[in-house]
Amino acid sequence: MAKTLVVVESPAKAKTIKKYLGSDYEVLASKGHVKDLPKSGKAIDIENGFTEKFEVLAELKAAAKNADAILLATDPDREGEAIAFHLAEELKIKGITRRVEFHEITKTGVKRGVDNPRDLDKDLYDAQRCRRVLDRIVGYDVSSLVWKKLAFGLSAGRVQSVALRLIVDREREIEAFVPEEYWNIGAPLASKRDPRAVFHARLSSKNDKKFEVVDGVTAASVKADLTGATYTVAKITKRETKRHPAPPYTTSKLQQDAVNRLSFGAKRTMQIAQGLYEGVELGKDLGGTVGLITYMRTDSTRVAPEMVTGVRPYLHATFGKAYVPAKANEYKSKKNAQEAHEAIRPASLDLPPETVRKYLKEEQYKLYKLIWDRFVASQMADATYDQTSVDIEAKTKSDSYGLKAGGRVLKFAGWLEALGTPKGQKEEKLAGEEEEAPASGARLMTTEEDGEMPPLEQNEALLLKNPPGVAADQKFTQPPARYNEGSLVRELEERGIGRPSTYAEIINKVHARDYVEKVDGGKAFRPTDLGKRVVDGLVGAKLDFIEPAFTSAMEEALAQVEAGKEDRVVLLKRFYKKFREQLDAGSKGDRWVPDPEPTGEICDKCGTGQMMKRWSKNGYFIGCSNYGRKKDPCKNTRNLDKDGNVQVAELTEYKCHKCSKPMVKKSGRYGEFLSCTGYPECDGTRPVPLGVPCPKCGGDIIEIRSAKRGGRTFYGCSNYAVETIKCDFKLWAKPIPTPCPACNLPFLVMGGTKAKPQIQCSDTKGCGYKAPASDGDGDLAASAE
Repeated sequence: MAKTLVVVESPAKAKTIKKYLGSDYEVLASKGHVKDLPKSGKAIDIENGFTEKFEVLAELKAAAKNADAILLATDPDREGEAIAFHLAEELKIKGITRRVEFHEITKTGVKRGVDNPRDLDKDLYDAQRCRRVLDRIVGYDVSSLVWKKLAFGLSAGRVQSVALRLIVDREREIEAFVPEEYWNIGAPLASKRDPRAVFHARLSSKNDKKFEVVDGVTAASVKADLTGATYTVAKITKRETKRHPAPPYTTSKLQQDAVNRLSFGAKRTMQIAQGLYEGVELGKDLGGTVGLITYMRTDSTRVAPEMVTGVRPYLHATFGKAYVPAKANEYKSKKNAQEAHEAIRPASLDLPPETVRKYLKEEQYKLYKLIWDRFVASQMADATYDQTSVDIEAKTKSDSYGLKAGGRVLKFAGWLEALGTPKGQKEEKLAGEEEEAPASGARLMTTEEDGEMPPLEQNEALLLKNPPGVAADQKFTQPPARYNEGSLVRELEERGIGRPSTYAEIINKVHARDYVEKVDGGKAFRPTDLGKRVVDGLVGAKLDFIEPAFTSAMEEALAQVEAGKEDRVVLLKRFYKKFREQLDAGSKGDRWVPDPEPTGEICDKCGTGQMMKRWSKNGYFIGCSNYGRKKDPCKNTRNLDKDGNVQVAELTEYKCHKCSKPMVKKSGRYGEFLSCTGYPECDGTRPVPLGVPCPKCGGDIIEIRSAKRGGRTFYGCSNYAVETIKCDFKLWAKPIPTPCPACNLPFLVMGGTKAKPQIQCSDTKGCGYKAPASDGDGDLAASAE
């Protein structure tokens, strides 16, 4: 019997949807793109309308032959539309082929999608093709330029290079930042009627003019004045303030909060969200495999009317009538948002996080709860505060100083109740709320704090509490913070660079290359010297695409293609003509590397060349000036450390496995290694032994980067490559050269998690000894480090 064939992208989604559609439908997965540009070569015919030369990656033709209708249910975005077009082209079915969209993988969402099929959207497909071709042209041609001008094997991308520039520009701001001194001066005060109720006031003015203290001499003078001053309440202002809930999550806001609140990277966040969208097995009582959230790539804050209506009884029953606003909250999406999509929200209010927690992985539960709480909070009443501001006059014999104090008390929690914020506790700011981090160079002089002010009256005299007395704290303005994943996503979104579907990919590519490194506890991006040189070279070549404003304008142009207001080929021709002219001009001139610098030292190998400080993509090094000559080149080199100092090789007791000469310890791209002292005649190298003997053959345990399993590091015997031994001993946990205190085995291993590392016996099944890595035991702690 003929069936309707439904094609989705992933097997997980296919399984969930099949359950809802029944036996009259066959649901298969395309497993991503059925055809795509090949990995090698440009594969763009520029002269013939920028047509692509695709590779076919999958086949569904056999199933299509037996179907009398096909529903293409790929993801509801540009990429999904492109896959749907490719499927239609490849399957070539004679029957009906329609496009359906599943914004949520629930029974209701699947039925709504099947009941509302549409034609394929050529404009949306053209926008995807246009973006893909732009990325390929820029990536292919600019990477060739970077190879030529800097070093072979480097790469550049249309949007990734712009993100890298943002990181480099921020680092340059930090490097150029000059701290400015300022002083926070405050006084602990109390009412004479209740001397125990102390509050703190900050200096704000002098003789009715704004006053900032910027040096220690002035600070000491002001402190002396305030110590002897008389204090009076000049003005009291009381008002009610409100804090509005943030809208439900868009992709960028979800990634920002996941980074800041859950410590999830952007890529990891999207992987977890994909699983929640496609379906999680919840058991028979809760409906089997169910999609828990709506589609997770969106820049819209729109919510389906039935969901807005449905959440209000839930709020009434869960929190009470006062927490339900008289009118449902509405939110405006940013310009060019895809309003056909909804915000990221729970797919059903019948599955709160605690109900499904036992079926979820911990990371799934945390992200689902984040999405659930945000959506529920978005439809709740405002939080309200009683806020009191007090102006205080401090009079001396010759001057009048103004001080300010204030307090804020949570009067009604409103939407904060959904986040579980205890009353009176300082609430954490969320992605999407109005305020941002302090600007670079800001003077942080807070005059109002969470907490209740004591009862005061106008013109009331106040006491200076001494001790502690007037405080004068020296401060310095701070440079802007480096980007982390959350703040970089926010910057990309604000500048209109990229789309919700590309933020995680952009950050992943920037981080995967050697252009940035993670610092500040692995949270912030800092550009490497190589990353700076790539950006400086591209900026110096005056290529439009490296300008953030140009990339934002290109996103606008792609939106016009998607809306059917701009022709794909016309846009590509206009871009390519100017791009080619700029690229040809940028190809001329010198390379982007610094000229070698003479050190004044004669080469100790050949005796005729001069040692020169040179640059390579792996950093600076010292090399002989005769290195590049055709006849008898001298290959004498010495590495430099990050500070530009010559690395002094440390002689070790180990012998070279090739020539038996002593080996020295050197530092390279992946850390320390052993190198033969006979270099360059002998190029023998090996990892540095960890000081733990192999329990199987007595060799040295070393760190090895596996060619399989994603290049994961393991720890094995140094004799694994020795033909006469070929020892296969292997550990996945790092060994520590300390005997087990419980069973006296010769070494321990690092175990536990990143959050809670622990040291344990290498015989984990037998002995079972475990201890925290920071348990205060000097020997163990030192080994763990």
